[in-house]
Amino acid sequence: MVKIIKEGRFGPGEAVVLLGISSMARIFLSYPRLLVDTGGPAVWMMPLGGLAVALAGIYFMSLVLKKSPGSTIIEITEQAFGPFIGMAVNILVTFQILVVTGAVFIREFSEAMLTTTLRYAPISLIDAAFLAMGLLGAYLGVEALARTARLTYLYVLGGLSILIFSLIPFWNFHNMLPFFGKGPKEVFLMGTYSTAGIAEIIIAGVIVQAMGGAKIFAGIGYRAMLMGFGILFLSLTTLVLTYSWPVSEEFTLPFLRLARTIYLGRFFQRPEAIFILIWGIVGAIKIALLLYAAAVSLARSLKLPEYRPLIWPLGLAMFILSLLPLDMPSVIEVDAVYIRSAMLLPDYLLPLLILAVLWFKGRGARAGS
Repeated sequence: MVKIIKEGRFGPGEAVVLLGISSMARIFLSYPRLLVDTGGPAVWMMPLGGLAVALAGIYFMSLVLKKSPGSTIIEITEQAFGPFIGMAVNILVTFQILVVTGAVFIREFSEAMLTTTLRYAPISLIDAAFLAMGLLGAYLGVEALARTARLTYLYVLGGLSILIFSLIPFWNFHNMLPFFGKGPKEVFLMGTYSTAGIAEIIIAGVIVQAMGGAKIFAGIGYRAMLMGFGILFLSLTTLVLTYSWPVSEEFTLPFLRLARTIYLGRFFQRPEAIFILIWGIVGAIKIALLLYAAAVSLARSLKLPEYRPLIWPLGLAMFILSLLPLDMPSVIEVDAVYIRSAMLLPDYLLPLLILAVLWFKGRGARAGS
């Protein structure tokens, strides 16, 4: 199969950091509060089931990609379902979900900035600023995004480490009782459902050739999932240890509240300003990666030789969709009800369907021979 798009190349280390930073973007938004509302004091256990499912998703995606080592999930979908149905599946499942997810993240990061610092700025202006960063990153390509993530990840992880260690004096282990929180069903079943829907599995399937191919896909995916879910686990544990779960349910942006808890003396009275920079870095990488993956998916589906002309209309579509929710509670509801559920389709259902179809095709070919 002819490669129609040149994506550049980067190493496994850059790939792990890129996918890991992208997956940790949700901890800076209202997502931790939704998990606390579901699991209560046992919220720290909720990512464990999601991690197990995500690792299984990486395994099944690697099996799919090994069926055609020189292709991405886009081409393999068309090989399995045929050119017309495969193209429809790619456009409806992969492309549309990535575009809507990008629009939701643009709005959520904009609302976070509006709440923290730019309180009197119009939401459209902040949306446009995040979109501009996403457009620039997507235009430069996934290789540039991977190098940027590799250069900034020490700053991001260092800032998170400072946050966690600075809050140790505020920890109260009695906040973790009762041990199973609101019940095993909410903690494990709903926790798995709420944390397993991430965009990075399908994104990795789209950019697999730039990462080095199907042979090293599983290793990269496993480490990226461990990185992203590990940081989510530490963040939720720190939140429930610092504040009791009834108090944590009241925080719109729990990460911001944790940062404002830190007191380092009169000279360092507003340490959360440092972490707002981390939000900007992670948000820009997340939005740019979603926009890039959506553009490449559509270009590969339509057999176009270049993805960059698609960035501008897709960026405009993300911008318009991001302005549709009326307020912050509305966009949080869209994220919790639609995005987390919709992400399960390309992450887990699509690879399983492809494997089943390819197996039946192979069985039919063997029987015919």
